[in-house]
Order: sequence, then C-alpha cells, then structure tokens
Amino acid sequence: MSSTWPEKSISYLYEVGVQGGIRRAADMLGVNPSVVSRQIALLSRTMQLPLLERRGRGVVLTEAGRMLAEDYAQTSARRRKLSRQLSDLRHMRGGSVSLRVGQGMVEDVIQHVIRPFSAAWPGVFVDIMSGDMQTTLTLIARGEVDMAVAFGPMGSAALKRHSFHRGPICAIVQPEHPVARLNQVTVEALTHHRLIAMSDNFGLQHHINAMFKSEGLIFTPHYCCNLFSSAIALSQAGLGIAFMTAHTVKMPLRQGSLVAVPIDHRIAQESQCHLLRSADRRLTPAAHFLWQLLSKFFNAVETR
Repeated sequence: MSSTWPEKSISYLYEVGVQGGIRRAADMLGVNPSVVSRQIALLSRTMQLPLLERRGRGVVLTEAGRMLAEDYAQTSARRRKLSRQLSDLRHMRGGSVSLRVGQGMVEDVIQHVIRPFSAAWPGVFVDIMSGDMQTTLTLIARGEVDMAVAFGPMGSAALKRHSFHRGPICAIVQPEHPVARLNQVTVEALTHHRLIAMSDNFGLQHHINAMFKSEGLIFTPHYCCNLFSSAIALSQAGLGIAFMTAHTVKMPLRQGSLVAVPIDHRIAQESQCHLLRSADRRLTPAAHFLWQLLSKFFNAVETR
C-alpha cells in the first residue's frame, strides 16, 4: 500500500464495506458517523475516484472501493501475522494464543481452562480479553482472535462453534428483595421494580430486550452498566434487579449476599453461550489444545 495514501481513511472504507453502512461502521470504530464520511470523502478526492455508491437506504463500495478495501485487508492480515511472530520472539515463548471471553465467564475459564493449559504448554503466551459479542465476531473473522467464549444470540455468523446451555437467565437480587421469595419471576412482574441494564452490545442484554418485547412490554432500566461487576454491586446495594446466569454470581450466591431467581420465559430458559473460532483458519497445536479444553469444560458444565 502506497505510503502517500491516507491509511486511516482506507481503514474506515474497509469497515464500511464489512459493516454494510457508515453508521454501523462508525459504531464499530467508536467514532461519529460524520468522521467516517469525511475520511472517505478525503480518500475519494485523493484517489480521484468514487468509492461509495447509494444502494437503497445504504451504501456499497464501488469497484475502486472494493480494490482498496481488499488491499487493506490483505496488508492488515500480513501485519497481524508479523505482529504475532514478533510477540513470540519478544516474550521468548513457544507461540501465542489469543482468547476473548465474555465478562461473566472469565473466572471459570481461567480457573478450569487456562490453569491446565498453562501447565501443559508453559511456553505459550496467552492473550486474554473481554468484550461484547459483535466485536468478538468481527475480531475472529479478521483473524485477530483465535477463539472466543461469548454469551448471547449468534445471528448468522459463519464461524465454527459449539453452543452450550449455561443455565437460565435469572433476576439477581438482595435476599431481602420481594422477588427473592419467588421460585420464578415473570417478565411482567419485573416491570414493577427498579432494573439494571447492561450496555446494548452485551449479548445478555439482547436476550432481556427480546423477552420484554415478546410480552409487549418496554424495558425501562434505572441503571446501565458496561461491567458485570458494576451490575452486581448495584444489586448487592439493593438498588435494583440485575440480570445474568447463576454461574456468573456463584460466589455472592454462596456467601448469601445475592439470590438468583430464574425468569419464567422461554428465551431465559433457552439462552446459550458459544465457543467460537474461524471456520477457515487452521489452529496451532497449542491453540487446538486450548480449544479442546474449552469444549470439554463447557460440555461438562452443560451436563451437570
């Protein structure tokens, strides 16, 4: 790629092509849509070629835009491969594995998967991150993450996956809360209490929104968090009802500071977590071993 071309603009163009629109690309990049539009307009003037064209209510890449985006994707893939190789040398390790784990599952994965993995492959550098489902799917597709454990609806992502039940979504409350006395709680009953939401990019929140919508109800939270630990702290303080599986709050449940009441709804009962990886990318022996450990652990969780 020519060093005189504005690479940031090309990266924005690439994201528009991947996401299928300027607004969705801006959301993924964490910038204002006007920034994306300006950058692509600058690139179009530099190249003296149209790079986007209207298609219905959205936009698609022109032939010139597709050529630039494909070149950017290939260059980025080479750089990521080089970065991993340099990381291995820098850490003097026997390779590296990148894993993305949903916040509510980090403790279990580290305790039951990473510990035995590190004992078997002590020379491998392990990069562990947390984040939302949509970003996770994008990172796997780009080859920036080897595999992931994520919770929530999957959509139609073309990835290799194993899906597991991790227990029903529950209302998480103080023992003194009125809901704590119930064996199950209906979605309608939840509307009479103060509720705690997770950010919309959480797969869990997608399930919650879908449950309320299916009942013809509006989900109106009093708080919104981007960390499960924040939602748990709010619930422990008696400030509202949080939503997650009992696995996520097993320590507070054991200590008696919280109670998990299953939600009486099909979506809550059928929710799943997913073990994900690219269907096209071949794993290293170390990464394949980690994949097997994750599969074995979550299969055991499901059959308990």
